[in-house]
Amino acid sequence: MSASQRKPATTLNDSSRLLSYSEIFVFWLPLGMMWIMMAAEQPALNAIIARLPDAETNLAAFGVVFVLSLVIESPIIQMLAAATAIADNAANYRMLLRFMHLMGIVLTAIHLLVALTPLYDLIVTGLLNVPPEVTEASRIPFIIMTPFTTAVGYRRLWQGVLIRHGKTWIVPITMISRLGLIAVVLAIGYVSGRVSGAMLASIALSSGVIVAAITTGLLNRVLVTRTLKEPTEGDRTYSWRGLLRFYAPLSLTTIVFLTAQPVLTFGIARSLEPARSLAVWPVVNAYMFLFTSIALSHQETAIALLNRSPQSFSRLSRFTLVLAVSLSALMLLTALTPIGNWWFRVVSGLGGSLLPLTTVPVLILSAVPALMTYKAWYRARYVTANRTTILAQGVIAYSVALFLCILAGSLLPMVGVTVAALALTISQGLENGYLLVRRPVAVR
Repeated sequence: MSASQRKPATTLNDSSRLLSYSEIFVFWLPLGMMWIMMAAEQPALNAIIARLPDAETNLAAFGVVFVLSLVIESPIIQMLAAATAIADNAANYRMLLRFMHLMGIVLTAIHLLVALTPLYDLIVTGLLNVPPEVTEASRIPFIIMTPFTTAVGYRRLWQGVLIRHGKTWIVPITMISRLGLIAVVLAIGYVSGRVSGAMLASIALSSGVIVAAITTGLLNRVLVTRTLKEPTEGDRTYSWRGLLRFYAPLSLTTIVFLTAQPVLTFGIARSLEPARSLAVWPVVNAYMFLFTSIALSHQETAIALLNRSPQSFSRLSRFTLVLAVSLSALMLLTALTPIGNWWFRVVSGLGGSLLPLTTVPVLILSAVPALMTYKAWYRARYVTANRTTILAQGVIAYSVALFLCILAGSLLPMVGVTVAALALTISQGLENGYLLVRRPVAVR
């Protein structure tokens, strides 16, 4: 059966009625909570690193480690959206699980290849122009992060299945297990003082994602997979070819997006105040993620609810508007009040020489939560309509814009962290514009 002939599945309590705003909010809330907890992770890691010896070097080192790990992880990040969209029966779930097995093996091998060969120096020192002391401080932490990609992939797959089948309330529990272990590891490492800040953060994060994957897998097995039914006549099923046709463009959006992120490091390293900017950027980025993380949760919410109740399109659109305005207004409010200064000085532990570099970037980046909310909405509509190729085109437009902005910014007398903030905001805006111009179809 062709993709165009497949009828949309409505596993989430089949219903033709219009969803109320309260139902949309209640469905979304656990996912928003999950992303908030995930967003709190980076500030916590950075806060501990900032309070350990050689904070500036280790903050920059962990920033490099995290960006490179995300780039390698990028092909599996969209497992959450894919599982939410298509894991409606046992056959599709088995296909996704086999696909995840394959990607986990390949991406772990790539991580080790980069970590244990001269490729690491070529990428970090050669391409990214990271200072030698930061490169050395990041080398072992990057090796420690080897399990990160596979563990995150399985966790996102199983969380997507839970979301698809209406178990959003269970998703925050999986993140609590992750954050709990991270907190324990950070506390032990901080008290003992036996490892560097970057190494401690990598140990804590790797341990946390492994526990979260195990927890999510067990809960998914108990609550969903045992009850999944085999497809019946008229249900959509995916072959390897069909899955690749659906997933490859979707995955490409994340691959290109995250591969472009080192471009920010490249630009920072070639602008004014490179060492201090490299130390501040991960902290500013983590602060922004507190707000954009909630925006990201809207993608899976919209995918699931558009499949469940296509006629609720208008209400979901209005929910998007309220969420977008609220998130950017909240971030701007913190930037214009002492809250932001308190966060970076007290919570993140930035010293006097680094703190002044945070103000302007946070003001610039306050537009990003609204842009990310609408991008999540557009992406959900394209995924539901099986038009994932357009998403890949959009992120290519983003990457080109990011590179050009970074190139232009590095030629100007601007502090590196400000160049990065401007480039990121402008590029997000252009990607949103492209997705809007392509006119995502209204699912009705």
